[in-house]
Amino acid sequence: MTKTKITTALAAIGLTALTLSALPATAQASDLDRDLSARRVAAEAPVGPLADGNLYAYEHQNRGGSYCKWSLNDGNWNTCSPGGNMRNKASSLQNSGFPSGNDDVIVYYGPGQTGAWYCLGNGRYLENIVHIKFGPNGGGAGGDNQSLNDNIASHKWARAC
Repeated sequence: MTKTKITTALAAIGLTALTLSALPATAQASDLDRDLSARRVAAEAPVGPLADGNLYAYEHQNRGGSYCKWSLNDGNWNTCSPGGNMRNKASSLQNSGFPSGNDDVIVYYGPGQTGAWYCLGNGRYLENIVHIKFGPNGGGAGGDNQSLNDNIASHKWARAC
């Protein structure tokens, strides 16, 4: 190869690299928006962002262990189906509510929808809630800035976060 051909080839490679770096990057899936259709899940639980009208809470991260599901508000997670008791046991959450008026879910630190709260938007999946915290919004009922992990006692459906 001549020096001119080598210079031309290197210039073409450099121009290609520059062009590719200027293109918008493909968005990386976050913990909140991940499509988990390839992951192993509990038998009845939905896969990925499928809407079935339920909130799911799992005992372990990544939809592991026992789970419960709700289509309505619940003031005390000490009884739920099919897992039996998820109060202060959840480590991952999924909002598979139908997109409608009440499609976001507010989870609470205390029973009876009391204490600090966190809003889980429609279609959101949190595979690990250890580092996600309730807001400083619990007042005297507690839970301010506490981790959601093993600290959720109740929930209600809401119009918006």
